[in-house]
Amino acid sequence: MSKKTTVYEDEERKKEERIQKRKAQIEKHLVTCPHCGERVLDHLTKCPKCGGVLTPRGYTPMDPKKERLFKTIGWVIGILGVIAVIVLAIVLN
Repeated sequence: MSKKTTVYEDEERKKEERIQKRKAQIEKHLVTCPHCGERVLDHLTKCPKCGGVLTPRGYTPMDPKKERLFKTIGWVIGILGVIAVIVLAIVLN
């Protein structure tokens, strides 16, 4: 019985270590909201609690023109892929 208890305790200890490690990883990415004092992740542009505007640390949002260009390119590639599949299906039948 003591062997099972030891295995169980060992699993619990490992689980607790993983939890502590994850908390430490998250903690280094937390900043304090200057509007409400809530601890929030450093990449947010808006506080989830008060809605205040935040300046992200280590992250800058993509330029809207560049984002539109990437979306357009994605759509074009997707449409060309669908056309290619349709053409292949017709040719192989």
